[in-house]
Amino acid sequence: MTATPEAISFDSAAQAFREFFSEIGDAFLERETLLTQIELGLLCREHVLVVGPPGTAKSALVGAVLGRIVDQSTGRPSVFSKQLAENTVQTDLIGPVDFKVLTETGRTEHLTDEGMLGSVHAFLDEVFDGRDMLLRSILNVLHERELKHGKRITKGQCECAVMTSNRYLSEVLQRSPETLQAFADRISFICFTPKSFARSASRAQMLKRSHEGQRPRLTKRLTLQDLDCLQSIVERVEVPAAVSEGLEVLADALEAELLAQVAKLPDYVPTKYFSQRSLVKAVWALKAAVVRDQIYRRPERALVAEIQDLSFLRHFFLLGGPTPGEVESLMKAAIDPRERAQLDIIRVEHKAFEEALKRIEPSVDVGATREREALALKNDVTSIDALTKVWVPKEGSTTAKALLAKIVPGPRHAENRTQVLRVAASLLTACEQHLLRGVSGEGRSPVSMINSVIDVIQLAQRVPELRDRLPALAQASTLFAMQSAEFIAVSAEGTSYDDTALSEHLVPLTSNIVDEFARLQELAQMIELLAPGKQPTLVPTLRTNRTRASKALRQVAETVFAAPVVGTIEGLGTFSRRLREFETALTQLEPTASQGIRAAFLKPLGIAFARATLLKAPVDRLDSLATALQNLADGLHSEGIDVSASLQGARDVLNSQLTLLMRSLKKPLPADPVTADSAANGTAFEAYHRRLDANEGNGSRQLGRLNTLLQPVGGVPRALHDTVSVWEVANLNDRVNFLRTWLDTLLNGLPTVAQLPTAEKADRTFLQLVKSRLPHLVTREAELIRISGSLQVLREEPGDVGKAAASLESAVQGIAVDLKTYAEGVLAARRQR
Repeated sequence: MTATPEAISFDSAAQAFREFFSEIGDAFLERETLLTQIELGLLCREHVLVVGPPGTAKSALVGAVLGRIVDQSTGRPSVFSKQLAENTVQTDLIGPVDFKVLTETGRTEHLTDEGMLGSVHAFLDEVFDGRDMLLRSILNVLHERELKHGKRITKGQCECAVMTSNRYLSEVLQRSPETLQAFADRISFICFTPKSFARSASRAQMLKRSHEGQRPRLTKRLTLQDLDCLQSIVERVEVPAAVSEGLEVLADALEAELLAQVAKLPDYVPTKYFSQRSLVKAVWALKAAVVRDQIYRRPERALVAEIQDLSFLRHFFLLGGPTPGEVESLMKAAIDPRERAQLDIIRVEHKAFEEALKRIEPSVDVGATREREALALKNDVTSIDALTKVWVPKEGSTTAKALLAKIVPGPRHAENRTQVLRVAASLLTACEQHLLRGVSGEGRSPVSMINSVIDVIQLAQRVPELRDRLPALAQASTLFAMQSAEFIAVSAEGTSYDDTALSEHLVPLTSNIVDEFARLQELAQMIELLAPGKQPTLVPTLRTNRTRASKALRQVAETVFAAPVVGTIEGLGTFSRRLREFETALTQLEPTASQGIRAAFLKPLGIAFARATLLKAPVDRLDSLATALQNLADGLHSEGIDVSASLQGARDVLNSQLTLLMRSLKKPLPADPVTADSAANGTAFEAYHRRLDANEGNGSRQLGRLNTLLQPVGGVPRALHDTVSVWEVANLNDRVNFLRTWLDTLLNGLPTVAQLPTAEKADRTFLQLVKSRLPHLVTREAELIRISGSLQVLREEPGDVGKAAASLESAVQGIAVDLKTYAEGVLAARRQR
């Protein structure tokens, strides 16, 4: 059975850790920094990158570490190893495709247990030999510790991956700067292993071992369970406010120092990319450094980070490798420019780090004072003093939100948090005292007051130290909510006694009441969460008073929405819109209260609008009355008002207007008499059109349109139908007589067809015929066809009207035949002569 972290004591795990890495340190000379970085990576579950020229035992060291961290129950390591090359593909690292799933479902899924996510540790050798896209996919998988394939997400168990490369960072930068930046942001620890030893004794010892055929004997083992125990201790390390602030100061100062070096050295690129992700990783590196210090130096130390521990973050922020003193020694012997460049990076970054460290202590010393000044609590105290005397809702909300922002997540320094808590508690006291006074004398409680109470409760909920105040605050809020609901209902009922209440006032009043009850409901839900089941009367009280308010508002609506006289489409639209808005608001307040309200109020409104519109409608012509009725129907329909019911309700006015219309249908206006000159020069054409325009608004066509519009009330009355028929026959008789007279007068003034001996005379006659414009009226305007169409309708009428229409049809045909015969004769004469 696998041992759990709790089953292994810290002392035994720490001893195994020390012995394990001490043995490796003895075997691999001058690799203290790299081993420290690997230790930190294992403790905080982060990744390590090792770069350096070939022959520096990078792979051997990594293998000696990861290959000997074994599972206590099996005695085997949990490590995935892979050497990358140009032809390495993603499946080589994350696991092969599951062909069973692919063939059965068509989805692509990977067998991740066979990839690097299936092991606790991973060793990726020659990592920069892989293609850029592959490297990016590696980083994403290692950072997220999971693989997204389709809709499925597979969690991995990889805690720490160690990657190696024979390339120099300068080479990687030249080839792909984006890739190096991505590594710098996601890999917590980067180390450079130089080609040579800095200490002469190290080289001598290596040669002696080689001469004597000695191989390092590595017998110590470290178990995964040991690491689990130590990692659980890392999670318990506290980072005090001062240390956290110091970390920020260190990171900002170091970034500034390194950027200054970039300005001086154009080819220099910082090893670490300073992002928010990097700062989070730095916190865990710091926690790991605390536990490492406890393992090696101070077993008695508390699990609390100290300012001095920040110096250990050089292993996180900088390119690891030789110490500053060793760098100078190596620089003297280095010949390869790439080697010198890497050593120079270490020297530059170590110097920048030392400068940044100097800024921590002065900054931290004044940190609490600076934070206290930034909190500006004096302003909040002044506001709360005023709120204790007179609670101003807007000021209460603003103060509660400001204090919440200051205390969550809160000041770094405990003394400042205590002060903020004290001020926040005084705000709760001021609010509670105001609530206990009730709302007597303040009238209906506005939304802003309810909002301020909710904001204060949210402040107490979000701050653990203030939660013991919640029961008392809940009790006071319950009293306030019940009284507020009562006042809202009473205020709505009081509107019935307001003689000045208008429809435009009722809609915003209802909307305000809806908002108030909605916020009171939200407050009630918060109270129920604070004190479950202890306020049984609050919800029923809100429901009862909501019903009272909705009932009162409907009664008021029956007065203010009593059908007014609305004389215009715009006025109808305005009134209907207000009614629709009121219905919507009342539905939100109480769904059952608004049932049928709009239809009930719109019916009398439609009737009143119809009566007012019909009284103003012109009754001198059929088309004018039809247009007025059409506009009336369109306006009613656009507002959802029943057109038929409105016309029925205004039937008396409609009948009166139709009677006046019948009286206005006098004898059609006659046209000017036809003379020889008017017949020939076009004056008769103009006279005919004047008469036509004067009488065009009445007739069977207009009567048909009017009949369609009056179908909801039974159509056009028979009396009006008969009056229009008589009038139209008379009108058509006058038009036919005029046309007959015009044609006869014209032909009498022109030569007969037989009197056209020459083409020239025929041409003159043709031009005279055209000038009269009678052919134009008959052919282009189709006047005879229009007259015949009207007569065909009238011919179906009984009695004298039908007989007169039939007689007029014969007269129309005679005019058409005579004009056509003469015109064709003139045209033939023009062609033949």
